Amino acid sequence: MKTATYLDRATTHSARLIGFPTARRHADHSPQKPDPSGLREINRCEVCGTVSLPSAIKLGKQPLCGDLVPIGDVRTCREYPIEILFCETCCTAHQRFQVPKQDLFPQTYHYRARESLDVLNSMRALAAACVAKYGDLSDKKILDVGCNDGSLLSIFREHGAETYGIEPTGAAMDASASGHRVWNAFFGEDVARNFVAQFGQPDIITFTNVFAQIEDLPEVIRALKVLSNPRTKIVIENHHLGSIIARRQFSTFYHEHPRTYSATSFQFIAKSLGMFISKVEFASRYADNIRVFLSRDRDSEESSFVRAAMFERERRYGSELSKLPQEIALWRTRKAAEIKSAVKRYGPLAGKAFPDRAAIPIRLLGLDHTSIEAVYEKPRSSKIGHYVPGTRIPILSDDAFPAEDRSKPLVNMAWHIADEIEADLRDRGFTADIIGIIAPGDFTT
Repeated sequence: MKTATYLDRATTHSARLIGFPTARRHADHSPQKPDPSGLREINRCEVCGTVSLPSAIKLGKQPLCGDLVPIGDVRTCREYPIEILFCETCCTAHQRFQVPKQDLFPQTYHYRARESLDVLNSMRALAAACVAKYGDLSDKKILDVGCNDGSLLSIFREHGAETYGIEPTGAAMDASASGHRVWNAFFGEDVARNFVAQFGQPDIITFTNVFAQIEDLPEVIRALKVLSNPRTKIVIENHHLGSIIARRQFSTFYHEHPRTYSATSFQFIAKSLGMFISKVEFASRYADNIRVFLSRDRDSEESSFVRAAMFERERRYGSELSKLPQEIALWRTRKAAEIKSAVKRYGPLAGKAFPDRAAIPIRLLGLDHTSIEAVYEKPRSSKIGHYVPGTRIPILSDDAFPAEDRSKPLVNMAWHIADEIEADLRDRGFTADIIGIIAPGDFTT
């Protein structure tokens, strides 16, 4: 039976824990204290240190996308402001107000990677990219930070790797049950030191959309320095600011993402780590995630001309981001009218899926149970049995989808994977129109 170091919340002492290989979640040592509301206000860029961060987008007060109230519970969701600042120096977008990580990622966190075919396919692509870049992964020690239910680790294990994970939520139990060595803790220096003391430094460290979710970037950098040796590689896949702007994916700016990165951002991050960007590529997940490979070696696969052209394009992100508020307003007007018209004709509509990124558009459109009768999720989803945050729209199983509703329009909340959702609905006998809560045509004049 596996054992692991138990990290106490109040002390740096450790003890042994038999069974679930975990360490209890511990508090961080943030250099900026939160205000009385619990929010931490950002007044300088965490990537490059620039102190001038103009406001780019304000989306008002929003509930946390993971604050799922059980059906029948009268509790209302607490709301927090969303305002996006932009750093012109390193082309990084910041949440002005960071919500405490313990509120964002509790033990009851509902997301599980295994529930989305799109996510699993993207993980297989990432593992294949690592094989293409680094060769045979047999016996390589791979640490996935924010490993969730261990889905990516299981894929790496298929390639013969030794698999380790760090995960602050209850999803760590799932990863452990799959046979991976997992710390149930927030990523930081203490966890990094304990990992190295027990297992040594990993060969490869991966982050999949988690690099945007860790609130204290300077501590992340310090922790990665503890974990790394001259041979350690770091692979980060994350939402790309350029793709978000190009596809108007404003709903990606929810509270769980304190930062949204560009390739320029990672140039600064690599320098902070004493590393270099050896490769940049764009993955299909979420319409062109950026995937960055970092190492101590100057082994760039792109020519200096190609790399320079990419960085030059990113210099326009500030001006392009400034246009997004007007485009959001246009979307809001058109989409509200489209849904209102359908509801007037058919009555309250069904909704399909509730990804985290649906919380912002649902709130901006003012949707509730009077317009959306229920949102339907895959039968094993842990979101079933709760309300959509900030509403009284119930989340139910696909198995409960009324047969009579298959011939009236439906609102697809998972607009970013529209093809996957449509295929699933058609397989289930749905024949009517599918209204994407966000669609490309919503922004054209």
